[in-house]
Amino acid sequence: MNKEQYLQKLRESLGGLPAKDAAEIMQYYTEYFEDAGPEHEAAVIGELGDPAVLATQAIEALDQTQEIVRNTSRPLLPSLLGLLKGRGAAQEDQQSTYRFQEMDLEPFRSVFVHVRNCPISIRESADGRYGADVRLLLNEGETAQAGIENGVFTIRISGRAISHRNLQGTQYVKLYLPAAEYDRIELHSSNASVIFDCPAAVRGDVKVDTSNSSVNVSGIRDAGNIHADTSNGSIHFHSLKCAELIADTSNGSIRIENAACDVCSADTSNASISIKASVFRKCVADSSNGSITVSGCRFTEELKADTSNASITAELEGNESDYSVSADTSNAAIYVNGEKRGKSCSTGYGTRKVVLDTSNGRINITYKPALLKDTQV
Repeated sequence: MNKEQYLQKLRESLGGLPAKDAAEIMQYYTEYFEDAGPEHEAAVIGELGDPAVLATQAIEALDQTQEIVRNTSRPLLPSLLGLLKGRGAAQEDQQSTYRFQEMDLEPFRSVFVHVRNCPISIRESADGRYGADVRLLLNEGETAQAGIENGVFTIRISGRAISHRNLQGTQYVKLYLPAAEYDRIELHSSNASVIFDCPAAVRGDVKVDTSNSSVNVSGIRDAGNIHADTSNGSIHFHSLKCAELIADTSNGSIRIENAACDVCSADTSNASISIKASVFRKCVADSSNGSITVSGCRFTEELKADTSNASITAELEGNESDYSVSADTSNAAIYVNGEKRGKSCSTGYGTRKVVLDTSNGRINITYKPALLKDTQV
């Protein structure tokens, strides 16, 4: 639910009130969202709670306020808002800054970062040391901590803000790690970019998520699952080796280059997907209204690409007879090595399966020998 949907439900729940009373309450909460800013929209919704419950509270407060007005002739709106405070209404808050800077930390095996509206970057340290430079902005009621416990370096914002206001200043999380072996890495933020660029071996999983911003992950080897999740932001995977590689976004492009994995999954909407110079057993690429390109790749089992109103390009290693290809489009055409094959095409009896499906988009299939050198990935 976004701000507009929340306010609409609140407006509907206030339908039994006189128009003037409902309008004053709606004005109050509309301004409350505006004061918090779009980056805190989700937090405000969580703070206010169910709009139907909030409407009930407002109506109850209105009944009390009207009694006050009858007895004291005090203005209606200030009295009503005074009763609503403490029931999810806005309060003045104070901002604080949390700083942690230590460039010679004890070695640790895992990383856990959970912040919001804060860019995260992890780079290779120049001297083989473990270092951290952290600056976080906090609303009143929130606390932050950073440190090592049981081999895990943790950065976390805790507590419940009294109210969410626009935070003034710059915040960031910067980690500097040697190219060592790690157990697990989890990076969580919102509305800010996440960058991991370190030639590390991660024996467990790597999980990265944010919103409305980009994710860039490169250099990781021998990992379990590498999973990046964002919305309205791009994802770029480069030089990775893992069991399963997952890129999930909306309205953001996905680029995967020089990766080696068992299963590769790329999912977006209204944006393009490009997978190049990679090795996998199975690959699934899914978009809507965005083009899909798979080139210079080697796979042993299956390639599936599905989009709508956009093109699909598949550059396959070897000959047509090495594959079992099923390709379908509508209101466009399929081309195999430049030869037009109509709107539906099934070719080959090979062991490697290729399924390509789009609508109103062209499909291009080409076969080329030795797309990848054996030593490349």
